[in-house]
Amino acid sequence: MRTMIASADFAAIAARVRYDDALNWKRLPLAAVLACSAAFSLAACTGQERPAAPLPQPPAPTVEAPVDGDWWKQAGDPLLADLVARGIAADHELACRAARLAVQAEADASAERRLSGRMRKLVGTDHGLSRAAALRADQYAYAQARAARAAAVALAYVEVRRLQNVLVLRTERLDQFRDNAAIAEFRRQAGLVTAIDGGIGSSMAGVADADLAATRARFERARMELARMADMDDAALLTALGESGDVSDLGRDPPGPADEGPLHRADLLALRYRLLSRIEHEKMTQADIDKAEAESRLGEGDPATPPLLRDGLDELGKAEAEARAEIAATRQALVLLDAREQALGQSGERSRRAVQDARAAYRAGMGDFATLYVAEASALSVEEARLGLRAERAAGMIRLHLQRGDGWSAADLSPQVGVAACD
Repeated sequence: MRTMIASADFAAIAARVRYDDALNWKRLPLAAVLACSAAFSLAACTGQERPAAPLPQPPAPTVEAPVDGDWWKQAGDPLLADLVARGIAADHELACRAARLAVQAEADASAERRLSGRMRKLVGTDHGLSRAAALRADQYAYAQARAARAAAVALAYVEVRRLQNVLVLRTERLDQFRDNAAIAEFRRQAGLVTAIDGGIGSSMAGVADADLAATRARFERARMELARMADMDDAALLTALGESGDVSDLGRDPPGPADEGPLHRADLLALRYRLLSRIEHEKMTQADIDKAEAESRLGEGDPATPPLLRDGLDELGKAEAEARAEIAATRQALVLLDAREQALGQSGERSRRAVQDARAAYRAGMGDFATLYVAEASALSVEEARLGLRAERAAGMIRLHLQRGDGWSAADLSPQVGVAACD
């Protein structure tokens, strides 16, 4: 927890640089400051003339951010990268947040420019540091929202690809089921089998046809939602998707921070800087911070500890613990997928051989239609499950990227302002 507060990320606040202490300057009431300003004579307030001492400059806050966190650009799927970029650009709320950040940054800079020379010494820089931390918190919150938007678009794309593949698979199977039904009817007319085979064949084709229609409807709904998120025409998206396409292979668990290493999630950084802003605004000392952190580590509480500091540290600790728990759960789910994929691969091979044998036996008059029906239905289920696992892995990797803190970079802390109409 100590690294969250007393870190180099915002040393100007964590170190509690007090300008009045550095200059041996006594704080004056606001009324006295205004009186001095109105009289155009700060010397009258200090009681003597002397050259203005240079203000000590606090270290500039460093930026904690991935060098290039846009993981979708390295996924090897140009359509995914294009859709995510479109989805981010089309997000009206993101655009308005970027505009508000620009307004806030300009307002803070304007407030700083209005304070100069001895007036800055008298007023102090506490509120300037507090505003800077609050602005940085809002910037990190924007970066987190951008990363979440990217993940949402990517998840929608994975679902569209999954349904597209299932649609192609079921279309192929329906054609096969219709062929089987035609063969069964031909054999019935030839007196080789009873009408039962033809009835089973027709029922099988009818069920497959209904399933295909339901899958097509789900695919169209998912595709239209993705088109809406990416601000694309549905026909244009359908063309971009093509007749078929595999779900993106987003790899395995990507290299990243160890379970006990630091997390650079933008939402956690936003919490950290928001607390730093409140600490600076309330003029708490480093001793207050150290004491509260020690109590937090020991699980103890002192009634004298400022509630703002105690509750803020607790909130940070809980947020980080929840983030690590999310990462651990997702990684465990991805590990379990390996075993499921291996077992499904073996089942798929057996089901394909069973279909070939059952089909050959029936056409040679040595097998019954029920066996062929069961074999082909089983093979279809296994193949759909394989497609589902591939999509599940891709979705898990997308969630893991978001949980680990990917999906944004330093450039997103100063986003470009568009032309969106905002309240």
